[in-house]
Amino acid sequence: MNKKIILALTALGVVGATQTFAADTVVVHSLKADDSTNSPAWTEVSGIWGKSKNKTRVEEAASFDAKNVSICATNVPKPAFRVAPEGLEPGKTYQVDVTLGTSKVQHASTNLVVAVAVSGVSASTISTNTTAFQESNANTWVTLGTITPSTDHPTLTFKYVSGTLSPNSRWYADTIRFAVPGAAETKAKEKPPIKKPKKSAP
Repeated sequence: MNKKIILALTALGVVGATQTFAADTVVVHSLKADDSTNSPAWTEVSGIWGKSKNKTRVEEAASFDAKNVSICATNVPKPAFRVAPEGLEPGKTYQVDVTLGTSKVQHASTNLVVAVAVSGVSASTISTNTTAFQESNANTWVTLGTITPSTDHPTLTFKYVSGTLSPNSRWYADTIRFAVPGAAETKAKEKPPIKKPKKSAP
């Protein structure tokens, strides 16, 4: 690809299925616009993963071209996925946030507990286990903690620990954000309403 085109895409904040904002924020989605897994930035390590249209309504994540997200509805075998963001600067501290969607019928699990293993960092405040993927946290950004990468390819592995997983109690694996504290707005945002065109006066 022409170097000028690459720079232009980077300035817009969208390269592949990883979004970057203000050069201090990297947002990694589970799926690409064509609904394929966003590898190598997002890898389904184990478990039986499917797709769902119940994407988060947080504007920064919902505005991406991908319309579906990865979901898991069974804990046999134990599901896990790994995120390997690109573009993080070694030595700089990033806040790590997660967002997910849900629905009235195929809702996110209300008691899901997930283990988080971090590598390629010199410091981390992320807890060993998290409840961030539970339904009560849907459609908002939930902070896991911070990391300070020691390489430009740190990884975070998320693995099922406990909780109900079924077709109507799912693990929604949607979007993970890495942001220098203060660089990204953490307040939840919903999709703006679709404005209908006004009818012309007779």
